[in-house]
Formats: sequence, C-alpha cells, structure tokens
Amino acid sequence: MILILKFIQVFLLATVKYVLTFPFAILIGLNFEQTLIAVTLGGIAGFFFFYHFSGFAIKQFHHVKTFIWIFSPPSFRKKYRQVISWRRSLTGEKVFTKRNRFIARFRSKYGLPGIIIASPVVLSLPIGAFLLNKYYPNHKLVMPYMILSILSWSAVFIAFALIFPNLVR
Repeated sequence: MILILKFIQVFLLATVKYVLTFPFAILIGLNFEQTLIAVTLGGIAGFFFFYHFSGFAIKQFHHVKTFIWIFSPPSFRKKYRQVISWRRSLTGEKVFTKRNRFIARFRSKYGLPGIIIASPVVLSLPIGAFLLNKYYPNHKLVMPYMILSILSWSAVFIAFALIFPNLVR
C-alpha cells in the first residue's frame, strides 16, 4: 500500500515539475524501474492535461474579457483607452512586462523546438503546455514532439543513472 502511495505521489509530482521528480523518487525509496515508469507516465499525463486545460482556459479568458468589455460602462472603456494610449504614446511601442519580454524573447530565439526541449527541464510542463497551446495551437506535431521530448529526457536520466550507479540504489 505504501509503495502505491509513493508511486502516485511521484506520478503527480512529475505532472508539474518533471526534472525534480527523478531524484525525489529515488530518495523516497522507489527502485529505478518504478521511478522511470512513474516519472515518464506522469510527465506525459501532465502535459496532456495542461495542454488541453490551457486551451480551455485561453478560450474562456477571451469570452470573459469580451463579456466584461461589452457590459462595462462607457466611462470605463474611455478611461481604459486613455491609459493604454498614454502608455504607448510615451515610447510609441507596446509596453512589455518582464514576463512578456522573457516569453517573446524565448519564443523568437528558440521557437517551437526550444519550448519543446526546455519544457520538461527548464520551464515546467504546465508553462510549456500553455506556451505551446497559445503560440502553436494548430501545429499537428506538437503532441508527438513533446512526448518524444519527455521520453528523451527520461533517456538522459537513465544514462545519468548508468554512468553514476552509486547515486541510484
């Protein structure tokens, strides 16, 4: 029973933060095969869940934003337009936050392959799934590429475990 709970815990952690799950699973006492299965399946399941959830959330956000805009008082819309045009008139360009600047730079520099390769390790699966759904929703190979990326990172962790067997029980 404890083994099943550990497996479920590792599976759920892998859906969110894939790269931290391999060492965690070894630390809590799962053997190498159980760790590999739980982390790989958790990563793939997490990506599918967050990819579809982010698509739903993006659509709902646009509906809510439109609804609020339609039913907001005209004075609010006028004030909003003034604030936006004032911020743009200072520089003449769209105002970027640090987060927007990071995402735009990352997307322009690395594109689809960068998001797919970096999602399991550098970003996280929810952020990678959101970015892929937002910027590449009609790309037919996003899902297979992401599964391949998760499996490839599992292979990297397997190679690491084979090179350093003392770290894996």
